[in-house]
Amino acid sequence: MKRSLFILCLVLMFINAACSSPAAEPTPTPTPAPPTSTPIPSATSTPVPTATPNLAATAEFRATQSAGDVLLELEDILGESELPYKDGSLLWQQKERQDIQLRGPDSRYQPFAEDINGKNFILKSDVTWNATGILICGIIFRSEPNFEEGKQYNFLFLRFSGAPAWAIEFHEFGRFKNSPTRVQYSSAVDLSNGATNQVLLVVNEEQFNVYINGVHQGRYFDYSKQSTEGGFAFVGLQDSGEGSCKYENSWVWELKPSNP
Repeated sequence: MKRSLFILCLVLMFINAACSSPAAEPTPTPTPAPPTSTPIPSATSTPVPTATPNLAATAEFRATQSAGDVLLELEDILGESELPYKDGSLLWQQKERQDIQLRGPDSRYQPFAEDINGKNFILKSDVTWNATGILICGIIFRSEPNFEEGKQYNFLFLRFSGAPAWAIEFHEFGRFKNSPTRVQYSSAVDLSNGATNQVLLVVNEEQFNVYINGVHQGRYFDYSKQSTEGGFAFVGLQDSGEGSCKYENSWVWELKPSNP
């Protein structure tokens, strides 16, 4: 009994000590951190959009400029003539030089301005010949689709030995038929090897005007109208040895029809 009371007293003493011990301090509430400022995004430059090129307008400008250049050439050569070139328009203009290489006996042609048929027009080309023998460089015009056998006219520079000459011929089935001009000898033609000769050919109905290196060679007629319209080609013929015909700065200017 005494032992029980002693134990009970010890228990009461522990309880009393526990109740009389200082209370634990409350855990302080953490102070919230000051809000951080949201960074303002740095200003970025907006690229100025580049203009989209207008290809159609650019092509039109270039065509207009080319036509203006051709018109200046026409004014320089035909300015004092009565030919109605001012009302025309540019049909075709050469972009790259075309060469015909020959090894005689040989003949070759290269079509050009293949998307047009010429009837009334002015044609100009700078023709350079180089050969060890007899050589002919020329231009086919008003040709039927078959350049080898179709009806066609040929303008030809004839580089004979010591004889600078030219002619307009009519061909059919690949053969000479007749010539509206016959062979014309002219001091305007530079006969020297490697020389460049300019031809300007005005074709108006049955009337042909020929200018060589800016010099008017005359007006010729083909009243039979053997071929009234057709295609174009450069042509070269070599009798023997090696040779070449080179064509550059060429163009075709449409000519409105008029009475001769």
